[in-house]
Amino acid sequence: MLSVLVSYLYIAITTFLAGFGIRLLIKKCFGYEIKEIISLIYAGLGAVTVYAGIYSLFAGVSLGANIGLLLFCLLVVLIGKKDLCQYYEKQKTRLTKGKVLFVILMLLLFSYGASRGYMHWDSGLYHAQAIRWIEEYGVVPGLANLHCRLAYNSSAFVLTALYSMSFLGGQSLHTVSGFMALILAIKGLDVTKIFSRKKVQVSDFVKVAMLFYISIIYTEMMSPASDYFAMLFLFYIVVTWIELEEKKEKDITPYGMLCVLLAVNVTIKLSSAIMLLLVLKPAAVLLKEKRYGQIGMYLCMGILAVFPYLARNVILSGWLVYPFPAIDLFSFDWKIPVGEAEYDAEEIKVYAKGMTDVLLKDTPMSQWLPNWFAGLKGLEKIWILSSVASVVGGALVTIWGIFRKKQEIFGFLFLQWVMIAGYLFWQIGTPLVRYGYIYVLAFPFFTIGLWFVLLFEKWEKSYWLFGAALLVFFIYKGGNMAESIAASSDQNYYVWQQDYDTGPYDTYEVEGVEFYYPLDRGQIGYSKFPGAPHERYDFELRTDELKGGFRRISAEQ
Repeated sequence: MLSVLVSYLYIAITTFLAGFGIRLLIKKCFGYEIKEIISLIYAGLGAVTVYAGIYSLFAGVSLGANIGLLLFCLLVVLIGKKDLCQYYEKQKTRLTKGKVLFVILMLLLFSYGASRGYMHWDSGLYHAQAIRWIEEYGVVPGLANLHCRLAYNSSAFVLTALYSMSFLGGQSLHTVSGFMALILAIKGLDVTKIFSRKKVQVSDFVKVAMLFYISIIYTEMMSPASDYFAMLFLFYIVVTWIELEEKKEKDITPYGMLCVLLAVNVTIKLSSAIMLLLVLKPAAVLLKEKRYGQIGMYLCMGILAVFPYLARNVILSGWLVYPFPAIDLFSFDWKIPVGEAEYDAEEIKVYAKGMTDVLLKDTPMSQWLPNWFAGLKGLEKIWILSSVASVVGGALVTIWGIFRKKQEIFGFLFLQWVMIAGYLFWQIGTPLVRYGYIYVLAFPFFTIGLWFVLLFEKWEKSYWLFGAALLVFFIYKGGNMAESIAASSDQNYYVWQQDYDTGPYDTYEVEGVEFYYPLDRGQIGYSKFPGAPHERYDFELRTDELKGGFRRISAEQ
C-alpha cells in the first residue's frame, strides 16, 4: 500500500507537469487555457503515454525513460514558472481543509484498493510479459512469433512500464489504472454539487455511471489490463465533453483536444476507434471557419499520438495493425503468417460472442445473440436491455428536439448518436462486456439524464429526486466497498503491492537461451522471463541476442 501511495504521488506530479506543458502549448497556439487540475492530469497521461511509446522504439522503458520525463517536467517548470505560480495562486483560493482531507482519504482508499485484489487472467497470460519486454528492451522485432498475444501492443503496457519502477531493484509496480480510477472518482464525486447548485445536469447522470464502473473495478484495478485504461479514458472524455456542452463552450479547442486524447485511447484499445466520430464536430467548425492551420496542427497531434503504436505494431508483428491483415504493407522476415493473423482476429470476435470454436465465426446473429445474452450475469442483462432502450430513447429525443427546434440540445444529440454508433458497433462486433462499459453504462445513463433534464427542467425541486436516488446509490456501493475492504484486510500488502501471479512452469532451451512455459492454462506471470505460451516452439532467434528478435522457422528447415 505504501509503495502504491508513493507511486501515485510520482504519477500525479509528473502527469500534472506534463499536462501543464500541454496547457502552455495550447495557450500559445490556440489561446485556450486548460483550467481543471484533473483535465491537466489526463492531458498529461495522454502525453506521457505517447512519450513512453516513442521512447520504447529506441530503448527499454526504464530508468532512462524516467530521467527523460523528469527533465521534461523540469523544463516545464523553468519555462512556465510564471504561469505555474499564477495557476497555484488561483487554485489556493479554492483550497479548503475539507478538500485537502477529502483528497487524502481518497488517496488512502485507492492506494489500499490497488495494493491487493484480483489479478486479471490475461495479466498472467501475457500482460506482465509484455510489460517486462518493454522494460528490458522497448520493442523487439518479431516478438509476436514467441507469443502471438504480445502483438496486441496496447499503449497501456508502455505506460505501465514507465511507472513500474522495476529499475529500483524491487518488484514491477502496476499502479497506473488505479491512479486513473482515483482521479476519475474525485471528478465523479462532485456530483454532490447538485445540492449547492440546486439543479441536475446531464453530466451528473454519467458521473454516477462512472462511479459505478470504478466500484466494479475497485478490487481489480491493480491489474494492468488494457480494458481498464481504455474505459477510464473514455469515461473522462465523455463526461468532459458533456460538461463542455452544458457550459455552452464556444471555443472548439477543448473539443479538439479531447479528440486527440481519443486518438491516444485508440492505441490502448482498438475497439474504441468508433468514438473517433466525435472528431466530426471540431472538424466541421474548423472547416467552416477555414482555420486550416489549426486543422493541420490537430492532424499532426493525432499522427504523433498513433505513430509509436503503429511503429511498434510493425516491429512486433510485421503488420501495421495486428490482428487485422487487410492492410498488408510489409514483408519483413519476422512477419506473422497471414493465416494466423486472420485466425487470431476471428478468435477474438467469436470469444466475445460467447463461443469458443473459430469454425463458428459465420454463425448468424440470430443464433449467437440469444445464447450470448443468456450467458450474461443478471445485472449485465439489465445493462444490455437499457442500452437497447437507449437506442430507441435517443431516436425519440432526437425527433423531439428537431420538432421543437431545441437547438440548445443539438450538441447533446450529436454525442447521443456517436454513442449509439459505438454501442451498435460493439454489440454486433465484439460484445464482451468488459470491452464496452462505456456503452452499457455511460450510454444509458446519458440518455436517461438527457430525458430527465428535458422533462423536469421547469421543476425546481427535481434535484431532490435525483439526490434521493444518489443517496441510495452511495449507501449501496459504499456497503459493497466496505465489504471488499473488510474481506481483504488480512492480506499483508500494507507496504508493497501484491505482485504478479506466477503459476507452475517448466523450461526449454533455444539456441542457448532458456525459455519458461506455463503448466497451468497459460499463467506464466512476470518473473519467469522470457516466457513462451507452451513447450512446443516454431521460432528461432534472428541474432545471437534476445533484442535481435524472433522469426518463424521456415518449412524448409
